[in-house]
Amino acid sequence: MKIKEFRKNKKLTQQDLADLVGVKNSAISNYEQGTRIPKRDFLFRVANALGVSIDEFFPIQIEETSSVLSEINKISSQLEEPRQKVVLDTASSQLEEQEKAKRAVKPKPKVTPLFDINSPLTDEELQEAVDEAVAFDGVPLTDREKELYKHLLREAWEEDHGRG
Repeated sequence: MKIKEFRKNKKLTQQDLADLVGVKNSAISNYEQGTRIPKRDFLFRVANALGVSIDEFFPIQIEETSSVLSEINKISSQLEEPRQKVVLDTASSQLEEQEKAKRAVKPKPKVTPLFDINSPLTDEELQEAVDEAVAFDGVPLTDREKELYKHLLREAWEEDHGRG
């Protein structure tokens, strides 16, 4: 919140400002940290004490705030502090869940072998492997490309199994 910025520009401590506007030092701290949302009448008192226009606390926003966010702010600013804390805790919890979901490691797809690697590779298994599993960038291969891959797969299989 801009309260801290304006207070420091005037070389005032939190206690100095608290005395000027008639609140406790902890209230100023809560407003500056954003753990408490100041009500309009309080902002007028702070603006007056700091010698700034009330408009300074409401910078021009280039993007419009979403209607949901506006409604949340409108309602929560009317709540008493303990209830505002509940709103803050709920929003913090939701944000944490959202961040966890973004960080969650998605399981890798399970790879299922197309044929038994310990038994001899049949032409039928090789053809099935090429027909069903081989593609380039998601695009099916031409018949010529399939034949080339069949040849490469057979050579690699035989080399890996000491049959080549």
